[in-house]
Amino acid sequence: MYYELPKKDKKIARQLMDKGLLIEFEKGLNSFAAILEEWKATNGDVKETYYKIFSAVKDFDKHIARRYDGIGGSRYLETVIYQLVDDLYDVSEIDEFSPPVKADTLRFVKSWKEM
Repeated sequence: MYYELPKKDKKIARQLMDKGLLIEFEKGLNSFAAILEEWKATNGDVKETYYKIFSAVKDFDKHIARRYDGIGGSRYLETVIYQLVDDLYDVSEIDEFSPPVKADTLRFVKSWKEM
């Protein structure tokens, strides 16, 4: 999906994408910490735990790269929509978008969530 945003909306989208990225980083770190906590609590296998962490970091890194690397302005709205579909932040965060962009965003989010 390619959607060229007006300059004002592009700035808002960029701020939302940055916020979502930080939330994703925190979620990733929490999931890695949970693997270590389980290992400590159960005195689990060191090699198995290492591979769990390695795999989790690798998968997370692929997700982050797919979503955020090399984004041009035409993909800003798409990224914000994916973040909203993943419930990274509340939909009220898009209230600053211009009315047509906000309406399109809500429509896209609704259709994605219905899939």
